Amino acid sequence: MGIKVNELENITFEKGLERLEKIVNELSQNNTTLENALTLFEEGIYLVRHCNNLLDLAEAKVKVLLEDDELEEIVIEKIEFGE
Repeated sequence: MGIKVNELENITFEKGLERLEKIVNELSQNNTTLENALTLFEEGIYLVRHCNNLLDLAEAKVKVLLEDDELEEIVIEKIEFGE
């Protein structure tokens, strides 16, 4: 396995997504053994769960930041200005 379960906490969302893309490409080539395919699939499942957890944490952080109405207005104004 490329990334071990105990190493996941050190993997950023972007690195996890990058590794997932490599796994999908490798599996779609159909030139690996069944054992290796299962190992890659298992790694992919762990990475998907890890990346989903990171997204959930980011969403929760954004919600906390936006709970203050004044802050929400500032964020919205900045987004509209940048467009």
